[in-house]
Amino acid sequence: MDTQSIITTKIGVQKIGRQVSDELPQVKDATVNLRDRVNDILLDKKHILVNYQIAINEAINDDLRNLLIDNRNKIQSTHTIFFNEMFSLGEYQADVATNPQIRDAFDVFSGYKTQLPYKQ
Repeated sequence: MDTQSIITTKIGVQKIGRQVSDELPQVKDATVNLRDRVNDILLDKKHILVNYQIAINEAINDDLRNLLIDNRNKIQSTHTIFFNEMFSLGEYQADVATNPQIRDAFDVFSGYKTQLPYKQ
């Protein structure tokens, strides 16, 4: 995924992402298209990942937990592939953050480390 790619929207807002691909319909109609199929796959993977995480949290047997973790990691990799495809097709975009916004978010989440019970 090329997160250095910047586009400008119709109203002049800069975003990380790409222009929407010609492979995707510009106007939604009743037909099921590539966007619909990939969004369905992503939604399915998200639900599966949540359920795997619950099972991992509640597994008593270490061998079973490790198997679930391995399966979850493979599903996460598949989800990432489809997410990157949607990004490449221009479906997903994000606002460009300034350096102070990035530092602020980093500081906030770094501060959470002190609240964790186990330091690694």
